[in-house]
Amino acid sequence: MLSHDSSYEQSKKWNVDRQVPTFSLVLSSSAAEGARKHVDHYMNKGLLTKLDGVDSLAKWMNVSASILKGTLQRYQDDAENGTDQWGKTSFSGVPQTSLSDEVFYAGTVTPVLHYCMGGLTIDKHGSVLDEEKNVIPGLHAAGEVSGGVHGDNRLGGNSLLECTVFGTIVGKKVPIRPRASIQQMNQNDGMNKQTIEIPKLTMNDVEQHNTEEDCWIAIHGKVYDLTEFVEEHPAGPESIIELAGKDGTAEFEAVHGVNILEDFDPVGIL
Repeated sequence: MLSHDSSYEQSKKWNVDRQVPTFSLVLSSSAAEGARKHVDHYMNKGLLTKLDGVDSLAKWMNVSASILKGTLQRYQDDAENGTDQWGKTSFSGVPQTSLSDEVFYAGTVTPVLHYCMGGLTIDKHGSVLDEEKNVIPGLHAAGEVSGGVHGDNRLGGNSLLECTVFGTIVGKKVPIRPRASIQQMNQNDGMNKQTIEIPKLTMNDVEQHNTEEDCWIAIHGKVYDLTEFVEEHPAGPESIIELAGKDGTAEFEAVHGVNILEDFDPVGIL
């Protein structure tokens, strides 16, 4: 979507003084239902807006309602005919017949940096190389911090693959101390297991820990202290901070599976 800018086409660098191009992402009610988990998540983050009727959508987009209606009706007709002027034959998320009664979900899309190609040079074992291509002992890298894996570009979807492949390779080389579990062997008596009892808490207890520096969140009946994880959250600290001192089960389920919590020991149960 940046190819229209001649300066960017030649230099491959965006001029920060130019207006960043944006466009609207619009989902019909049927399209939103097909991606309900993601729609709820982006609604919660304020990135999608629910709009009743095509007139509300046109006002939100700041476009002519008649032109927008014509565009959507043409899409409906093309879907019914099974093809459009560009040869498209697969139609999904078609708005319902009455555009005035349709519920739309809309958001603004703009270019962002989501993947870095450059970084530390590594070999096939994930070891970092110096300028003479020699292995630097004890230094390893995986993911976007490393460079040279894909060359000048990458195949779509391979960013996570790069992380997992080289993360696994490096992980097998580096000795990692096992994480302590809630149930631990009593160091004074190897014959007996000592179970650490998890305290019973109330939501009133959780509500007392509602800041970035003291962040407790209740999820599926268990309470987690995520204070040290706030800045490490891949999606950014904001989505963690806004749930501090609250029950975040619904927001958690919209994005994650319950297994992701296995790395966190609860500080209590509700």
